Amino acid sequence: MVIKIVEIIGDRATDMRQGDEIYSLIVEQFHKKEKVTIDFAGLKTVLSTFLNNAIGTLYKDYSSEFLNENLKVANLCQDDLFILKRVIKRAKDFYANEKAITKILDEELPE
Repeated sequence: MVIKIVEIIGDRATDMRQGDEIYSLIVEQFHKKEKVTIDFAGLKTVLSTFLNNAIGTLYKDYSSEFLNENLKVANLCQDDLFILKRVIKRAKDFYANEKAITKILDEELPE
């Protein structure tokens, strides 16, 4: 299935809520055993806050191998692709050490 982001959220992918919406669509397709292509054609703005929730969060429940086989990205410019690669690296690092990182943050940041 191809998810055309511009048709769902418009031409600016800028916030976490929008990312959550795309994340839900991706997961829904994965549950149906479908492969997904996320099409960024027509977007004027793509921010890391959107990418964190739309794609980075997938690394919490899916392996890199699974995502490499079942999730493709299309029509993302080089600058935004650089941001996406950084989001993916941080997500992999975080979810590989989630408990330890959360513990450190809880100890360091008072409520």
